[in-house]
Amino acid sequence: MKVKITEVALAAGVSSATVSKVLSGRTGYAVHAATAERVRQAALDLGYMPDVAARNLRTGRTGQLGVVLEAVGSSEPDSLLGGVTAGSAVRRTFDGAIMAGLNDAARELEVPALVVYPGGGKPPASYLDGRVDGLLISCDPLRGHGLLEALRGAALPIVALWTETPPHGMSAVDVDHQAGGALATRHLLGLGHHGVAFYGGGEASGVEHFRRREFGYRQAMLAVGAPVQQAIHDGELLVEAVRRGEVSAVFAETDLAAAAVVQALSRAGLRVPGDVSLVGFDDILGAEYIAGGLTTVYHPAAEMAAEGVHALMRRLQGEGPSRLLLPPRLIVRRSTQARAGT
Repeated sequence: MKVKITEVALAAGVSSATVSKVLSGRTGYAVHAATAERVRQAALDLGYMPDVAARNLRTGRTGQLGVVLEAVGSSEPDSLLGGVTAGSAVRRTFDGAIMAGLNDAARELEVPALVVYPGGGKPPASYLDGRVDGLLISCDPLRGHGLLEALRGAALPIVALWTETPPHGMSAVDVDHQAGGALATRHLLGLGHHGVAFYGGGEASGVEHFRRREFGYRQAMLAVGAPVQQAIHDGELLVEAVRRGEVSAVFAETDLAAAAVVQALSRAGLRVPGDVSLVGFDDILGAEYIAGGLTTVYHPAAEMAAEGVHALMRRLQGEGPSRLLLPPRLIVRRSTQARAGT
């Protein structure tokens, strides 16, 4: 026989309205912590199961948030990896960070459920079928933001992850890639390296994040009057620049690109950091093994995902769209050192 809410109220010594507030799964109700715990324990002891379908009909809400992981497996175009075959395995670590951040925030905010949609290929209208109250879209920086554009103007609150430029009306949370590029470059300049090269597609890649990382590099170089070089995306060209004395340090746009740099230099008999100091970007799992320990810019993917959940909950509470850039930080390991003679 189904336990009624009035029975839980009687067992906990509170009103049915208080039981409803505590067990609704929504925050913002002024119920004393001890009272809320007594209600939950009474519900557990009695085996009470809330009628979710009826509650949804009353509130017009499902309590569920949708998650679209468009960026699964994305990190760096294969053309820039220079034969680094571990790439596909390493890329997946971002997916784990994103899911960990989503899970932590959902638990903190008592979100009843996250509905994770397979990335790619679904008609945009399929996300608007009423099963979720809002949508988090983790964009693919390599493919652009087609899904966001397709959902422009949708009544469903949407928060975009991994972009600074969502369509009007959407919230966005991203990492400050430009600040990260400048941070990496200033570290190398501070070690006495003035011949600092940017390795990767950068502006020419058409990828939002890589453009911003190269722009941060350029800003830092111009600020001290150091020569700004064209982006290099070929290992042999980099080796030639090093041998000509034009380059003594490299900022690679990703850790995987940094691994390709190490491979190209090693084939030419050049050492990191003995001949070339090297900084990456992302702090992927395994970065501590690249070049004996890669100095890199930490990419706070889990924190970004958690902030996305918070932003979506604020939208559901009536706040307008917001933009947030998370600051990266530099992790110094063994792949950088002061330039000889400085």
